[in-house]
Amino acid sequence: MHAYLDTSALVKRYIEEEGTPVIDRLYEEAEAGRATTSFSIWNIGEALGVFDRYHTRAVLTEEELQTTLRNITSETTKMIRLGSLQVLPITSMNLIEAWVIVLKRHIYEADALQISTARGAGCDVLFGADRHLIQVARDEGIKAIDIAREPEVALSCINID
Repeated sequence: MHAYLDTSALVKRYIEEEGTPVIDRLYEEAEAGRATTSFSIWNIGEALGVFDRYHTRAVLTEEELQTTLRNITSETTKMIRLGSLQVLPITSMNLIEAWVIVLKRHIYEADALQISTARGAGCDVLFGADRHLIQVARDEGIKAIDIAREPEVALSCINID
């Protein structure tokens, strides 16, 4: 199984929120070589922005922020070395397709970019926790699962051998 993580799903790996158990399970399967995960280089920047906002709002202490940053860096590096994570570039074709999706579906460029990147990478499923993004991905013909609202569906998808 090859799963694309939108930023909301990636953040849940490092901040305990609804949907975190799904992403933890996916990472276990990926580390064992039974799944592949992908996200784009764009997602890393968005995730860093989320972590910074959590710190600014005092949801994360300075120490927790630094631990979170170390964790995402070390785990991403480890998973890339294992061959179970692909950090995807943003290509001109991804951007062009995203522009088409923006105009067709009336969504933010960043969300459209998630959809076009997941499609371009040939992912089997897009995991996220943004209702609107999930619906637009589905409308675009991509299997998309809301890990916060449909955890059982997501887990059953992960557990398919």
